Amino acid sequence: MRSAAPDRAFSPRRAPSVSYIVVVPEDHIVSAERLAQRLPRAADRAVKIIVACAGQPADLGMLQRTVANAEFLLAPVGTTAEELRELAMRRAPGDIVTLVDGASPRAMSDRSSALRV
Repeated sequence: MRSAAPDRAFSPRRAPSVSYIVVVPEDHIVSAERLAQRLPRAADRAVKIIVACAGQPADLGMLQRTVANAEFLLAPVGTTAEELRELAMRRAPGDIVTLVDGASPRAMSDRSSALRV
């Protein structure tokens, strides 16, 4: 006896794509070393990395060397963190998106981390 359900060909599910966004507002910093530690390993899956900055951070060269495959978005000085997030989210193709904010220099002196999730 034949089932009433239609025959369906097996199609494997695709793994969700991942975007990792780092927001660096004006007068904030991101430790290139800490960023490299926190990024998902490329072997785990393809990850789109976007670093959105208000102005040009002093450590931009180090960040570019540390995360060579990242897309860097340089917005005008004074761009708010919320505006940077929106800008980066429009560029993020991922099904899963992780947002990370840079830390203010004052916060850096209060704790050992230069990134906040």
